[in-house]
This record gives sequence, structure tokens and C-alpha cells, in this order.
Amino acid sequence: MIAGVKGTICQISPGEVWVDTGCGFIVHVFYPVSSYSTLKNEKEILLHTVFRHKEEESYLYGFISLKEKTFFEKMISISGVGGKTALSFISAFSIPELTDAINSGDVSKLISIPGIGKKTAQRIILELTGKLDFEEDKMDDKMVKMKEDLVSGMVNLGFLSRSVTGTVEKMVKENPEETSFEVLFKRILKQIRKI
Repeated sequence: MIAGVKGTICQISPGEVWVDTGCGFIVHVFYPVSSYSTLKNEKEILLHTVFRHKEEESYLYGFISLKEKTFFEKMISISGVGGKTALSFISAFSIPELTDAINSGDVSKLISIPGIGKKTAQRIILELTGKLDFEEDKMDDKMVKMKEDLVSGMVNLGFLSRSVTGTVEKMVKENPEETSFEVLFKRILKQIRKI
């Protein structure tokens, strides 16, 4: 899994960037068009990434913030919502705007995105309402990274990402002062074994 790409921009256009990682690889990354004005003025960048493989093609999606990446991952978990569609949402609206639209059931706002029909918008609202609180807003990037590391650690032990994410989020939320990966990891493992 490619969790991030760091390097020098060698070519950029709205929505696409080619990053020279300095290791002999130039990586092609799709990103929200709304980030273009920020990225085009940078030489060195770090993008939090999500790798997607569909049929015979592979795509790498990158985000400036972990909040955008988290929202993207929630969107693509919904049947009928692909990577490019999820990216269109993030390109058109800020994460708070999207969260408000979904939690308030604003179908008209969602269908304003090209390619999004009423049924897909309703499915997004049905599946994500109440699940977009984004505790990241109240936590620093280190704690957000901690959550990702904990989920990754559990996946490496053979657990499914979907089945442990909720437990990880709950454990981190209930222990805001705990910064030790090892301590939290053991507590989560103990909690999962009880289920």
C-alpha cells in the first residue's frame, strides 16, 4: 500500500501531478482540482495517497490533508461511487460543506456534481449520515496518523480494515491523552478479542 508520495513536482495540471520521488520513480497522482492553486506554487510536496486498482488499470489519488483522504475513503466504500466521482466531490466542495450536505440530506447539492444522479446521492446520504463527524477536526495530525497506523497494524495481523476501524476510532477517542502506539494497539487487540 502506498500511504503517501513525497518528492518534487516535475509536471502539474489541474487534477493531475507527476512527482519525482528521487528514487528513480516518477509517480502520476490524481488530486482534487481545488488543491491546484496550492500545489502549483510548490516544488517539494507530500500527498497522502489512496491506491485503487480497477480491472486492468491502477490509480493513485493524493490529498494535501488527511481529512480529505479520510472522506475519500468513506466515499469509495459506497457501492457505485468510484475514485473519480469521490474526487469530484472534494474538488467541488470543502469537507465541512460536504459533511453538512450529507448530514442534512441535501440531495440537490450532491446532484450538482456532474455524473451524480438522485439515487446515488440518496445512497451516499443513507450510508454516510452521522458517520462524518471527523474527529480529526479536534485532533492534531499526529493523532490522525496514529489512527491510521493502528488500523494498518491490525490489518497486518489479518483483521479486516472495516471490522477494526470503529474499534480503533473509539479507543483513540476514549484515550485522548495516550500517545503510545504500543499501549493503544494492545488495548485494541484486547477489546477485539472480547467481541
